[in-house]
Amino acid sequence: MGLVTAAALLLAAGLAGLGLGIEERRRLAPAPPALPTPPTPPTPSALPEAPPGGVPAPAAATVLLPVRDEERNLVPCLAALLALQGPPAVRVIDDGSSDATAALAAAVAAAEPRLTLLAAGPLPAGWRGKVHALRVGAEGVESPWLLLTDADVRLRPAALARALAAAAQQRLDAVSFTGLQEAHGLGENLVVPAVFALLDAQLGDWEPAAAGGGMAVANGQFLLLRRAAWESCGGFAAVRDAAIDDVEMAFVLRRHGFRTGFFRAPDLVSVRMYQGWREVIRGWRRNLGSLIGHRPGVALAALGALVVPALALAAALVTGAGCAAALLWGAGAATSAWLRAGSGNRPAFGLLYPLDALVLAGVLAAGVRDRRRGRLLSWKGREMPVG
Repeated sequence: MGLVTAAALLLAAGLAGLGLGIEERRRLAPAPPALPTPPTPPTPSALPEAPPGGVPAPAAATVLLPVRDEERNLVPCLAALLALQGPPAVRVIDDGSSDATAALAAAVAAAEPRLTLLAAGPLPAGWRGKVHALRVGAEGVESPWLLLTDADVRLRPAALARALAAAAQQRLDAVSFTGLQEAHGLGENLVVPAVFALLDAQLGDWEPAAAGGGMAVANGQFLLLRRAAWESCGGFAAVRDAAIDDVEMAFVLRRHGFRTGFFRAPDLVSVRMYQGWREVIRGWRRNLGSLIGHRPGVALAALGALVVPALALAAALVTGAGCAAALLWGAGAATSAWLRAGSGNRPAFGLLYPLDALVLAGVLAAGVRDRRRGRLLSWKGREMPVG
């Protein structure tokens, strides 16, 4: 075996091992507990009396949905929220939308008493827009739990009930789910599965995260907070300028001695964060700049894992080392396809390896550069400075 082929074999084994490790941890990730079988309904003679005046029992949770220019997502999102078992109250907080978002929310609210539309109002100095909208939405809430979510999220009816069950079973003060990350078309399919493989690699083992231990992690697409615990930490003012507010919320809760749990729940949550090539590149450039841009060691290791095998493949092709090139491409394509299948995305796009790895490397490098310059890409017309 030649030196080039041996080196290619080592790199190919490394790629396969990395994919195997990520997928095995995904496979072992705890799911939120299933709901118990409902009891047999009582006979009519045994039914309890209705509350005085016909006033319904208070909701266990209030959903806070901050929105800004979300006319394409809002109506299906609200339909899913209003179908949640519970049922929860829902507050839509319009954060200065310039499209039909507020009008659509108002139309739904006119026919649905559980839905309230609020205006976030002017953005105070030192606050991020989403966090300020959440603070406005939380004012006056009396339910014991707050569920934070986004307009591009689609929840299944049992999502809230199973999160509450997880909180009770594990004695958690916050429960967060990550779900199925949808991808449509070439641009989304190149970037989205690769991004979440990278993020899953950073998380490591899921078991401690689900049990209230391990690293503090959360996903703002589905984040259930015990209101009393969160308010005792200072509430949303404690994360008013955080670039990645969901993760910072988990850190704040942990610092105050509270327990947070993180579960993989693709059967309960689905999300299509960005639509089309331009949105997905810009969105993940901004997000990865926030998540990884301040951790140079992690960023360098990720870039190495993405770029080195691709460069070795290119070198093998240029020098005519066909066996080495076949090893590298086969291992990369198989790993990419395997990870895509494990995350619920289309495995066939793995055949485009190493294009997916190189695109992700470029997005990550750009995000790290933005972070080092002190400003991430803008979001819906708002600047995103970082400290």
